[in-house]
Amino acid sequence: MAYIYQVSFDIKPEQMNQIEIGASLERTAGYLRTLLPEAPGFITVRAMYALDYQESIHIVVETAWQTWDDLEGHRHSALAEDKVLMEFQPHISLQHLTVHLYEDMA
Repeated sequence: MAYIYQVSFDIKPEQMNQIEIGASLERTAGYLRTLLPEAPGFITVRAMYALDYQESIHIVVETAWQTWDDLEGHRHSALAEDKVLMEFQPHISLQHLTVHLYEDMA
């Protein structure tokens, strides 16, 4: 069973350029993809954005972990997605930031 740490938020359409290569949100995703594989129990990370947006663009960042303890360790680390994203808040308005924890279903 894998455990999923999911962070989601919305950005304004005029901030869409922040997910392009080299922009701050894209760099954040790259930063996580580079550093997280060294964390105990790390399985994968993915970042995605909704294509069906009108008033805001919904973005989701997920990491998968081998055990609950691995997820808890990540959740309390400085590399937790919500903590890393909050560092960029002065540059990007993150609306409706939420964190959800999931367990894979058998």
